[in-house]
Amino acid sequence: MNSIAEQQRQAYEDIERLEQAIVDMMLQDLTKHRYKLIREQKISELLDEIQSRSKLLSEIEVDESGLRRKESAGIFDKKFDEFYSRLGDIRLYHQRNPDVMVHPPEVEYLKFKNNPEETEERERVLLAQAEEEGDIEVPDIQTFIGAVDEHRLDTMFSGEERMGRFVDLHEQHELFVNLRDSGHPTYLEYLADLHRIEAYPKRHKLQAEYARYLDSVREYFDGYFARAMPLFDLPKAKEEAIALFATEWTEGRVPGWTADEEAKPQALYCAACDKHFEKSTTLAAHMNSRKHLKAVARQQEATSSDAMAKRRESERQVALAECIMRLCVRILDTRIRETRANVQRRQALTEEERDQEIDEEEHAIVDEGDDRDEQIYNPLNLPLGWDGKPIPYWLYKLHGLGFSKKSGAKQALANKPNLGIQ
Repeated sequence: MNSIAEQQRQAYEDIERLEQAIVDMMLQDLTKHRYKLIREQKISELLDEIQSRSKLLSEIEVDESGLRRKESAGIFDKKFDEFYSRLGDIRLYHQRNPDVMVHPPEVEYLKFKNNPEETEERERVLLAQAEEEGDIEVPDIQTFIGAVDEHRLDTMFSGEERMGRFVDLHEQHELFVNLRDSGHPTYLEYLADLHRIEAYPKRHKLQAEYARYLDSVREYFDGYFARAMPLFDLPKAKEEAIALFATEWTEGRVPGWTADEEAKPQALYCAACDKHFEKSTTLAAHMNSRKHLKAVARQQEATSSDAMAKRRESERQVALAECIMRLCVRILDTRIRETRANVQRRQALTEEERDQEIDEEEHAIVDEGDDRDEQIYNPLNLPLGWDGKPIPYWLYKLHGLGFSKKSGAKQALANKPNLGIQ
């Protein structure tokens, strides 16, 4: 059972079953966002298992230890003796362990064929019949979604992320606001300009705070892709971006680091001390201060060849981190824009309405692309919100959506005083 040939055969069989399980899940027509996300995570896990078995097969084929060739030669020489010897070992094992139940391998993979939404609907109908008739047994049908998957999904995302539909960059926004000369943008402004990282002043980009900010953004995006987009090949996208960055860096075309984007001298600015002044007299006094002279001496020491090389390498690492950040922002452009729209919409809601919205969507997040016909009760013909439901009537009146030029003119005539003119 532990022979190399058996390990090889088992690995090939496992790969075929894992591939079939992936196909069975992909063919299921799912509409709920949470089920689609769990399916992607399951497929990612199965792909990891396929890679693990493929690695085992590659190691067996290489056969660095020579055990596979030795085993093959032994089987060829002894022919049926080896077969009956292994058959005897199998019989002896089951004689010693008579209570061991051996299930066919395909039983474990049956759950991947069952559609969880169809299974839920079938169980709901059977439960309703059982309550009426009382003699119907509801079968326990397993799907690829288990209790562990549901619990993991509920604890995997923050409340702002809404199970991966939006991003939550509040922590990164706070770090950015605390940087020097960041402009202190609001969260909405930060999301809108997230792709324009090169706009941040170059003279501050080698500071430790800025490196900490870039590390925080990188860690968040790496975790977000693993949780919300597990099937996206982020390492491959990074490799392509790094290769393009190497060419642009050599040619001096990296955004934010080109020669023409160097900090230009300003009238009331001291480059050595990186400090602005409001008056020329204050700047003149500063130029003769001991602090300024020490800063100039340090700057001259930093212009040596070794120091310049180290500084250039530090700049390259920061520019590369910015390149990876722009890549992730470009890939998540749609979700970031939807996050901005969701933040703007939620700002118009009260705290009670936000809590109620979270409770309603906790277990009923359905894709916007669902093309099933649904009858929505909307007698006032109110505009629909992002969730496909009519907006509240108070919000409709607050924004003056029921006001038109025609209705406004009628209202003005109605309010006009009667001067006795016929």
